[in-house]
Amino acid sequence: MPRPRTGSTFQTSGKWFARVTLKAGDRPALSLPTCTTEAAAAKRTALLNDLAEKLRSAGRLDVARNFLDRAAAADGAALDQICRHVDLLVAGRLSPNGPALAPTIRDLGEAWTRGDLARDYPDHVKHKSSAGNDAGRLERYVYPVVGDIRIDAFTLDDADAVMRGLPPERAPATRRHVAQLLHRICEMAVFPLRLIEKNPLPRGFLPKIPPGKAKGWVYPAEDATLLASPAVPLACRVFYGFLHREGPRHSEAIKFTYSDFDLARGTVNLDENKTDDPRAWALSPGMTAAIRAWRELRAREGAPVGPDDLVFVNERGLPISENHAADRYRDHLAAAGIDRPILFEKSKARQPIRIHDTRATFITVSLANGKSETWVQDRTGHKSSIMINRYRRAARTAAELGLGELRSLDQMIPELAHLLREKATEKATLLSDLRKAWIQNLLQSRFGSSTRIRTGTPSQAKDFKGAMALFGDVVISVDPLRSGAFWMLFPLARRSSGYRPFATVRDGWAAASRALAAASIAPLPFSALLLAVAA
Repeated sequence: MPRPRTGSTFQTSGKWFARVTLKAGDRPALSLPTCTTEAAAAKRTALLNDLAEKLRSAGRLDVARNFLDRAAAADGAALDQICRHVDLLVAGRLSPNGPALAPTIRDLGEAWTRGDLARDYPDHVKHKSSAGNDAGRLERYVYPVVGDIRIDAFTLDDADAVMRGLPPERAPATRRHVAQLLHRICEMAVFPLRLIEKNPLPRGFLPKIPPGKAKGWVYPAEDATLLASPAVPLACRVFYGFLHREGPRHSEAIKFTYSDFDLARGTVNLDENKTDDPRAWALSPGMTAAIRAWRELRAREGAPVGPDDLVFVNERGLPISENHAADRYRDHLAAAGIDRPILFEKSKARQPIRIHDTRATFITVSLANGKSETWVQDRTGHKSSIMINRYRRAARTAAELGLGELRSLDQMIPELAHLLREKATEKATLLSDLRKAWIQNLLQSRFGSSTRIRTGTPSQAKDFKGAMALFGDVVISVDPLRSGAFWMLFPLARRSSGYRPFATVRDGWAAASRALAAASIAPLPFSALLLAVAA
């Protein structure tokens, strides 16, 4: 009877090693970097010898060295996972090398999050806008535990092992998300993939979501403080101001490009979103001007502002990351001097404010100021009134306290307001110059009442009393409109016997129109001038 293989432990240069027999003439020495004492090294050697015996009995010495090397170096949960994989392999439920009879959990999960299944089965598997988040959860919580298990060998016990492995501090919503991913992979394996007969996860496997914790929202006065604070990067203030006033999800807003906005009409289109329900809405007052000003500031800095460029970026001009968004939002609130304790409290009954709670700010303030549920849903994308109703109590409180509305974004951010005032001053200066030039042209022309024109008598200053050129709205008015006042608008030739009012005024009006158009001001057509004067 052959002597049982037990392995041996030895130390070299202060480091512990295990020698395990795989087969005759093959006794590798395995480094034990996590073992610091002889007792620990002996215990690990016994474990490695046990794993080698299992793999040898199952005829899987081809992968034994790989498992033993990993088990020798690992510790804690990672070591437990390796031992579990060996047991699954010995039971015929794991295929670490080569093609498997059926794809593994990892194979299916990656095909799903890459979009391969949506491409191959478009009628039954929809593309997910949150595929990146799903891939992260699978990589973090699922694949390390069951990623190498074939789908036809996956059981409820395997799913339970995933759920037990979740860190205890993870929120109930996170636990439910992970369970939903497992459930969905199994459902797709049943249909349309037809890899297994039925879903191994029973009804009721998904964890229940307990009653939600109380959440915070930002008061209008706090919003004003945040948007005016130089301690918060301008790019972040523009982004927060948009979320507070328009209500989209953070994950939706970071993908907006300038082509999604119709700044001429003041609307925004959101075609791709979480609920796969395209929506569009009219922007809040001042938002169009704010977006225009933000775009011009970015252009002045040399940043790309084309139709396909992102509207909202971080302080470095890069795409906004979804990671740690809640922490950044709280940090910026604190940096702006907003210190209402309830916004930062973390307890069994309340959670600190998150970037997602910008929607709570939008909904609460909107309802408090008389906006309808439908109006809110058009912007937030909520499918039912259940979610909207969660904010009604806070909205009633806000209305009773008279907290007011969120003020226009183009006036709340100093940098944007300064740019808009600068442009308004330039426009007013241009209009003033045009008005002066027009009046000077009138004074220098020889015209007046019809009597003076016929007699050739020089015009006097009193002839122009009542003539007014108002270019703010590009409207010409004359008072009184009688006794030749009509002619006061037409430069005449010095000779009283000849005048050419229409040609001269038309040419002058065309020149003024070109100047106004250069300043983005829409002038009144020449025909409208004639009608206004004739009236």
